[in-house]
Amino acid sequence: MKTLKKDRFHTVPSDVYSGACMTDKKEDSPQISQAYAGSYQADSMLSVKHLTTSENLIVLSIRIWVDALQAKKNPFVEIQNGFLCAGIPKASFAFDELMLVTATTATRSLDVRYLHCEGLGAAELDFISLIAFAQNGKLEWTFQRLSGWLPPTAARRSLAEIIKIADYMEGVGLFIRLRSEFINCDLSTFRNGNCKLPNVGEHSTVQ
Repeated sequence: MKTLKKDRFHTVPSDVYSGACMTDKKEDSPQISQAYAGSYQADSMLSVKHLTTSENLIVLSIRIWVDALQAKKNPFVEIQNGFLCAGIPKASFAFDELMLVTATTATRSLDVRYLHCEGLGAAELDFISLIAFAQNGKLEWTFQRLSGWLPPTAARRSLAEIIKIADYMEGVGLFIRLRSEFINCDLSTFRNGNCKLPNVGEHSTVQ
């Protein structure tokens, strides 16, 4: 049986990311390392109001899932409505699996904001970028980003779920374009060709 680790998701109320030393509303949460906060677009002005419908679907689903986990509810039940309204109910299964893998195997805590927070957590931007990379044929980037918080086996499993979500979304016209905010130093290894893609299925529109 999988053990869900609530501390893998670090929820914060502020709408401006301020690095480490944030705490959960109920109890102290593990800090996100200051080095990570500084390296990942910490001063980006991107917020919820700047997101597209496709991006908002991902962010809201993340927040609902984490909120349900912390409230000891069934996260899968809570996220189904959003994907059903988007016309892709099957995507909720892939999304739930992605979040379960993260909650059980992540090697560090991830910054996720409260439901109605206008700011974006670093992890929320990460998850949006995962779908964007997959939809734009950048599966190597997707795997590299996942590897930032997941062990290799878990990253491979998650990549397969990301591809499913990307396909479901694109099938109903929900496409996420690449943004400059998605490109970070964790992708620099590709300049030297050091990252190899695991043996998983391809996204249907890979170019």
